[in-house]
Amino acid sequence: MPDTNLRRPRGRPRDKHDGRRDEIVDIAAKLFAARGYHATSISDLTEATGLHRGGLYHYIESKENLLFLIHERFITPLLEEAHAIEARGEPPDVRLRALGHALMRDIATYHDQVTVFLHEWRSVATATKDAERAQRVREARRDFEAVIGRTLRAGVEQGHFKISEPQLAVLGFLGMINYSYQWLKAGHDFDVDTVADAFCGFFLDGIRAR
Repeated sequence: MPDTNLRRPRGRPRDKHDGRRDEIVDIAAKLFAARGYHATSISDLTEATGLHRGGLYHYIESKENLLFLIHERFITPLLEEAHAIEARGEPPDVRLRALGHALMRDIATYHDQVTVFLHEWRSVATATKDAERAQRVREARRDFEAVIGRTLRAGVEQGHFKISEPQLAVLGFLGMINYSYQWLKAGHDFDVDTVADAFCGFFLDGIRAR
């Protein structure tokens, strides 16, 4: 399971601080996606958010911390939905389609955040000021991969799928959908669910037992 620090307890009301911090994180993600993390200064962030430096640090702690907050913005709802899908106990092919749709919607909803994370992962992975938190980022991503992996293994065990290299299948499924961040909002006419359904269909056709 993912580290509980990556989740907001269910039922807890969002306070103004949380809401304002999310707004700031989203603004920062937009700047980082357009300019790059290292090319964006604190002055750029204060100008975009309308906050003084002290007010900005009140919400984000540090510029480096923004990378973690940006990651949490898109991974937390994705993990929550993935575990809910898994808990329903549907057939593996139905479950895999639902997970594909969840991932594609997450990429579309948090496009800037996903873009920043995929472009700046090395900065997160090599962060020395908070190595423990960087490890939690890795664990959260492995958690989602594990849900996909369990779904594929269930399909093999139940005779629905034929997969010779399960880990390669997991990486192939994720790579196919994750790469869509590069073009999903670049003028293509396909809506998110159409893309997700097509990609899941391509993948399932390749692994379905015959």
